[in-house]
Amino acid sequence: MNPESWIYSKVCLENKSEEFTLEENELPIFEINSSKAKTIITTRHIIEKENENICFVSFDEIDDVIYGDFKKQINKPELSKFRIVDIFGEQYDFQMETGKASIGLINSINTVLKLKASR
Repeated sequence: MNPESWIYSKVCLENKSEEFTLEENELPIFEINSSKAKTIITTRHIIEKENENICFVSFDEIDDVIYGDFKKQINKPELSKFRIVDIFGEQYDFQMETGKASIGLINSINTVLKLKASR
């Protein structure tokens, strides 16, 4: 896996975000930046900013994650959507990069969910 080859996605290496204001002790994990929207996976939330609209979901309220066809054409990444269903039945769509970068997003989300479940 070569993260430098990802077009829209990156693993966060700093403890802050240039684009988003995070809560105290909340750390960024993974970002997807496209011309359409900016999305961040943190230790507490999934947040997406599109124009002036901000959509976010707390990991404590996630009931299901639907990644859809995240592989598509492995060597031809494109933007796609993944869906979050919260404990209230509300559905939220967030952008994701398909292909090899999708494994970074999926591992980020699944790891936080497993950590929250083991508390």
